[in-house]
Amino acid sequence: MVKFQKPKAPLNYTLCNQTVTVYRATFEGGFSCEKTLYYNRAFLDFKKVQNVDKTGSKESNSFLLVIRGNADLKSKDKVLLGIGADITTREEWAKFIPANRAGLVVIETVDPKYYRGEICHVEASG
Repeated sequence: MVKFQKPKAPLNYTLCNQTVTVYRATFEGGFSCEKTLYYNRAFLDFKKVQNVDKTGSKESNSFLLVIRGNADLKSKDKVLLGIGADITTREEWAKFIPANRAGLVVIETVDPKYYRGEICHVEASG
């Protein structure tokens, strides 16, 4: 008799133990801001890149966000490390930028990752 065991996903999510808050604003029919909390499912890694060329030194900041399982992320969403406050007005949204708030990033690309036809995690970067 032959026994078959379904292989487990070859991924380890022990680093996905951070909490992030994702904000999505809509301006149709007035301002509204949806806030989604991903509790103990995320890994947010900040990275600073420095290039030196003949014109001098240039720095740029980037990030990688990994959320275990399925997550509703889109380009232009804002992500805050930790549990964030509610944004209720357009003025609060305008001031809610990475230059004014540590741990805040804006998503540029979203890439869901699959294993055996099911989403295992979602990656976002910017």
